Amino acid sequence: MARLVINPAASRAPRELPLPRAPLLIGRDPSNDLVLPDAMVSRRHAVIEYRDEQWVLRDCASSNGSLVNGDRVEQRPLKDGDLVAIGGARLLFRDEPAAGSGGAKVIQHPSSPRLRCADCGAMLRAGDSFCRGCGAKLAPAPIQARMVCPGCAAVVPLPARFCNGCGRELAGAPPPAADSGPVSRRAGLYEVVRRPLANPLAAGPRPAPLLRRLAAAAFDWGVVGSVQALLLSPVLHYWLTLPPAQTVAEVRFAPILVSLALVPLACALAALYFVHFWGVRGATPGQRLMDLEVVAEDGKRPIGVPQAFMRLLGYALALAPLGGGFVGLLFGARPLHDRIAGTRVVLRERR
Repeated sequence: MARLVINPAASRAPRELPLPRAPLLIGRDPSNDLVLPDAMVSRRHAVIEYRDEQWVLRDCASSNGSLVNGDRVEQRPLKDGDLVAIGGARLLFRDEPAAGSGGAKVIQHPSSPRLRCADCGAMLRAGDSFCRGCGAKLAPAPIQARMVCPGCAAVVPLPARFCNGCGRELAGAPPPAADSGPVSRRAGLYEVVRRPLANPLAAGPRPAPLLRRLAAAAFDWGVVGSVQALLLSPVLHYWLTLPPAQTVAEVRFAPILVSLALVPLACALAALYFVHFWGVRGATPGQRLMDLEVVAEDGKRPIGVPQAFMRLLGYALALAPLGGGFVGLLFGARPLHDRIAGTRVVLRERR
């Protein structure tokens, strides 16, 4: 029976969702069959439906798209072991034969040519135990292992040293063996290596260079400072133009009240700027300009509002001792606010 394994790399037991023959709606809106509460997921993001004896993923013109094995798709048939990425969620599609069915199953890799019966030449399809043309029983075929690329989540047949989706070197993969002659026409079987997905930061995004981080911070603080100056300029003008002989006791109550209200408001707007862009959009405008983004240590992106708020508190603590919390950047170490929030600033991957 076909099913979806939701976030198979999770530390706890992953949740499994059986797939009915009716269309399965996926999105952020609570009316969907599978609800993904993620800002990068559209209200109606994608649908998985069963038609023409196969399961098909169809993207519903979502803002951030749907990925199958690292490739952005509008519509694609799903095969056992395909990894679907929607926002920050990972959905592993499994369509294993029922227990006790017996016989060797033909499961064709997406990149391999169409398989044919060696006896009569009839086309073979996934799940066949006997030839549809002559009724011959299909013999077991060699099994080809595969692994998931830690960088782009593409499924790579082994043996291989580099990912065929992004070109990244695969850590721990066995070197390709020498050519051993022609391969049987039934050598299209493969199996999923049953192991947790690797941490995408282990060999994935590269740390952000110091100069890019400084340029992004200068841009962001320039935007925030401009808004704060515009907001506080009437107050500063009032206090700077007071007559020198006028004492504080002679100042009216209204200007004092407005001054006390505008200063916290200016600070709150600065905090909202960073928390929103870090937690919801994944990067501030300055970081996007420098092709940077903020990710969690476990690869989550965007990091979410609570973790962004913790990062902002760490930012304030790093500034408190005359900016001493940022000294680690000069030596390639993470600054204080990234260590507190469990985040990293990395180069954005273009897909």
